[in-house]
Amino acid sequence: MQPTDILSRDTVAVADTLAAMIKREQLTTSSWHWHDDGYLDPSDPTIITADDRKKLVDWCYHFVDHCQLSRVTVASAMEMVDRFLSITSTSISNSADADATTVRTVSDEALRDQSKFQLLTVTALYVAIKVNERVALSSDLFAEMCSQVYTTEEIEDMERVLLSGLSWRCHAPTAHQVGLSILSLILPYVDIPEASWGFLMDEMKYLIELAVLDYYFSTQRTSTVALAAIYNATGDMRSKEHRERLRAFLSVIMECFDFDHSKQVSEVRRKLQSLLLQDDDVDERSLDEGSVDLDDSVKTCRVSNRLF
Repeated sequence: MQPTDILSRDTVAVADTLAAMIKREQLTTSSWHWHDDGYLDPSDPTIITADDRKKLVDWCYHFVDHCQLSRVTVASAMEMVDRFLSITSTSISNSADADATTVRTVSDEALRDQSKFQLLTVTALYVAIKVNERVALSSDLFAEMCSQVYTTEEIEDMERVLLSGLSWRCHAPTAHQVGLSILSLILPYVDIPEASWGFLMDEMKYLIELAVLDYYFSTQRTSTVALAAIYNATGDMRSKEHRERLRAFLSVIMECFDFDHSKQVSEVRRKLQSLLLQDDDVDERSLDEGSVDLDDSVKTCRVSNRLF
């Protein structure tokens, strides 16, 4: 199987899909009244921190690796967590499906109670697996695989609140999906070796996985993160000619769709590059799939005392 086999050759359909994904992310951002700086306030010592979030994302990666599931599922789960915690009173009151009082209470508790935040994240991963994977885990099995840190009932109760708060909108496009659409549009016009395509796609995937770990990128548009990852990935390609070809068509695509301003994409690119440099002390690129004991990975996720 060649690396580009996962890319679509139907550029018309891909263009329509990409336009729809971009429109959807814009509507989601505006309808849920997200704050520009996100839902975490570093000056407030009573709420969870970006480091708490990072530890749970890392645990989620260990979990899906252990189960041989896709890491894109973790991105989907964290998108739901971030969106749920970004809900404002206005968006809740406009949600006909939600018990506004319960949703608001749980959202506030999750921001200030590490155990509740952890339960929300674990539940979002459970939902994301059901939505995105071909195999579904029962709530009983999922609770067992989480070492019974939470009961089946706790997970199912949180699932109902989460889905109600999101008005059952749990299929938001991920940066990886947007990135593959962008590369599919470039594919017919850039003649480079399959090995180069494979490198580009692997680098893009790695950078996007790294971005999910960092809270800053949750405050950015998904398509912006995808563009930043592709641009940075092209910068690591050995061939100057290949870099120039790819970036030329990226510029064309940016003009054809309603992406963020190029200045914002550049800012996210700088943040992503900085994040990559900070990752130097992680052994052989921390997101490499490896042999990880699930129980140990749970215990090292230091968000709740219940994990020890």
